[in-house]
Amino acid sequence: MHRARPPALDVTLRRATVGEILLLRRDELRPGLSLDEARFVGDDDPGSRHFGAFLAATGENIGCASFLPAPFQARAAHQLRGMATRADYVRRGVGAALLTFAVDALGPAALLWCHARIGAVPFYRRMGWRVVSDVFDIPTVGPHVSMVCERA
Repeated sequence: MHRARPPALDVTLRRATVGEILLLRRDELRPGLSLDEARFVGDDDPGSRHFGAFLAATGENIGCASFLPAPFQARAAHQLRGMATRADYVRRGVGAALLTFAVDALGPAALLWCHARIGAVPFYRRMGWRVVSDVFDIPTVGPHVSMVCERA
C-alpha cells in the first residue's frame, strides 16, 4: 500500500458521520441532485465506516470516503464508495492522505474494492490499487472500472 505524504495544509483526518460528509459527496460526485440522492444503501449499516478530511482552522469538510462491508467475487471485503476531494483542494495531497488514513483505520481488512471513475484510475493506481474489469457505464455517473487493493 502506498504511504501518502501528509497534505501541505493543516487538515484533520478522522472518522466522520454520514451527515458530516454528505454535502461534499453530493456536491462533488452528484452535483445538481438532492442530498438524499447522494446517500448510499449501506451508509447506516453498523459495519460501514466514513472518513473525512477537515480544515483545522474552520472545520470545513474537504475530503470524504466511505467503506461499506460488501463481498467482492464471493470474498469478504469492504467497498470504497463516495471518495471525493473538494475541487479547490484537488492535487494537494488531501485524497492520498485520507485514503491512507482510512485504509489504516480499517485494520487488517484483506480485500478492498471500488468502482472507480475512469478519471480517478491513475490516482488509485498510485495508491496501490489495480484494475480488475473492463470499462462499464454507471447510468447518470459515467464510465467506471472495478479496482481492488489486497492487503496482507
